[in-house]
Amino acid sequence: MTFETIKKARALLSAQSTMTLATVNARGRTESAPLFFAEDDGTLIWVSGQRSRHSRNIAAAGRASVSAHNTVWSWNEIAGVQMEGEVSLIPLGPARERAWEVYKAKFPSALEFEDEVMRSEFYRFVPKWIRLIDNNVAFGHKEEFALIADG
Repeated sequence: MTFETIKKARALLSAQSTMTLATVNARGRTESAPLFFAEDDGTLIWVSGQRSRHSRNIAAAGRASVSAHNTVWSWNEIAGVQMEGEVSLIPLGPARERAWEVYKAKFPSALEFEDEVMRSEFYRFVPKWIRLIDNNVAFGHKEEFALIADG
């Protein structure tokens, strides 16, 4: 893993608005959801209702996979990030206030439905494994690394 790879992954994440969150339900079936997200010092945050399928799955497992990618129509322009990691609810207090500040800085339109956001929960994804995909370098070009040992 190089500093340059991390920088590229973070730049790609910062340039995207939507990620796909993948979780596993109690029956072992995969589920996915598109969500707005914001990058916060190497982690991802989003807002969601506690009753959503993905939030219930996270409450049970505490793990998820995410992917974010640019929108293109040419194979050689595909670039994206795939990650696996841990997810937690951000509790009320300074951490949640920071999450809200980061989120509304990226999505100022969230202020239009601030009441709904405040009734929702904030979640934080901490990546443990990252794969950067960049077909601009070469078809199928991948750089991947573990951030910490996964137990």
